[in-house]
Amino acid sequence: MGKSRGTRWTRRAIPMVISTLILSCAKVGVPPGGPEDKTGPTIVSHFPESDAINAPRRMIARLEFSEPVNRPSVEAALFLSPDPRQRLRYRWSGRTLELIYLDSLDADRTYVISVGSQAKDERGNPCGTTYTIAFSTGQQIDRGSIRGWIEGLETPQAVSLWAYRIESEASVDPIRQTAEYGVQADRDGGFRFEYLKNGSYRVFAIHDRNRDGLWTPPAEPVGVPPWDVTVSEMSVPWISLRLAQQDTIAALIRSSRAVNDRLVDVRMNRPISTLAGWFVGPMKDTIAVLDAYADSAGADEWHVFPERRLTEGDWRIIAAGEDVFGSFWQDVDTFEVRARADTSRPRIYRMVPAPRSRARLTPEKIAIEFTEPIELDPEFAAMSTFVIGDSDTVVTEFVRSAPRMLDIVPDQLLPEGTGCRIFLWASSILDLSGNAVGDTTIAFDFSIWPADSLGMLVGKVVDVDSGRFAVYITAVRDRMPTAATETSAGAEFRIERLPAIQYVLEAFHDRDYDGKFSYGSVRPFVFSEPFWISSDTVLVRARWESETQIKWPSTQ
Repeated sequence: MGKSRGTRWTRRAIPMVISTLILSCAKVGVPPGGPEDKTGPTIVSHFPESDAINAPRRMIARLEFSEPVNRPSVEAALFLSPDPRQRLRYRWSGRTLELIYLDSLDADRTYVISVGSQAKDERGNPCGTTYTIAFSTGQQIDRGSIRGWIEGLETPQAVSLWAYRIESEASVDPIRQTAEYGVQADRDGGFRFEYLKNGSYRVFAIHDRNRDGLWTPPAEPVGVPPWDVTVSEMSVPWISLRLAQQDTIAALIRSSRAVNDRLVDVRMNRPISTLAGWFVGPMKDTIAVLDAYADSAGADEWHVFPERRLTEGDWRIIAAGEDVFGSFWQDVDTFEVRARADTSRPRIYRMVPAPRSRARLTPEKIAIEFTEPIELDPEFAAMSTFVIGDSDTVVTEFVRSAPRMLDIVPDQLLPEGTGCRIFLWASSILDLSGNAVGDTTIAFDFSIWPADSLGMLVGKVVDVDSGRFAVYITAVRDRMPTAATETSAGAEFRIERLPAIQYVLEAFHDRDYDGKFSYGSVRPFVFSEPFWISSDTVLVRARWESETQIKWPSTQ
């Protein structure tokens, strides 16, 4: 009996004890699966070996990765120089990729296999850097290099860099020609070509979205080089490229539409920087364009205002200007005006200093830009005020400096370290149809930095003999441009009244002396302006002159 009860108790108790142990372990154990995988793949072995010479001309190259990879991403990030195009076959086996060259390799030639930073593992983690393997079918390896950096995309590692060897004066055409050498940019925008044959090269940066090895305008942003480079084993030339949308056709009006009898919206086929012209009506009457500006969503949609109301009927707009690359454009389009009066209120488009901002410099005026041309009612000046601090009212002059611009000019220098408030009588700010900005007073606040909390940056552009340079300083914490100045090579520049924080310094060689960065052009080919971005930050201290240098890199 005792043995029987003991056996029954044991049979019941053992599962209970095991269950208790399991539950206890579940409460204190490490979560299943271990830490999340955030590491990208690497290449752990390859054939041929790096810098191998006398490699066989009938070749099957091999790359073994550290972990299972996303095969399409690896193939998309793979660059072969020279590129065999369709005469190559991929063969995968687990973590290993074989590259089967279907044609015999050239004799005495350096070949480069490059796996770009966008090659990913099965969890989507990218390599983050470019792996390059070179071998030669001859007795030596080409050793030429080009270094550089790109700017213009949030994900620079998606950008391809293409180097075209210039054999003659014939132009290089990335629309029709594949490059002899290609690499991908790293996550920081840097790139480096290695194992190049000596000679002259032209380098383009392309966001090759369709991965066909060619530039497809305007869908794919392009970066044009500031110069061609000469590659030799004695030097490493550099290139900086800024990407932008470019097209090979002239800027044209895609469509035009009369919003009302005071406003025509014009849509361009690509971004432009200026638009001027006139309207021709059904009775051949002509009305000039009073004002025009780009919509905030992009420089290809413009709001255009005639000097007078447009009557009903069919109208033409005859417009011209410059595109964002400085090329002249002109075009004509037709639209219909219906009996539709302007009943919408004008709005404030922007204000300098911005509302609720802290001005670095003491402003001589406050500039307010509206969404359409305005007029001021005679009551406006009497009902609007400018207040410093809590109670000091400043005498001001209100000037309509342009059709859409209102300048507020105080009669005294605004004190530093104080707050300012502007009260505008909104019902006395009218558009050309008589619509008011508002029915009551609107108020704006801004303040001015106190002098004892600001510092100064003093510097020079060195290691370059001549030229005009535009210098920009950008706050690290918000990546917002803070100040700009112009200087000559070797001359001292000074940027005053800077908040005491860290900055990134940028500069470009202003070759055309227009104060604007020039992106260059693919067709017709025009070099861009070279630019430089500091790799280190600059710390500005309050009540202190911080010193810096822009060491302009050698072109060779």
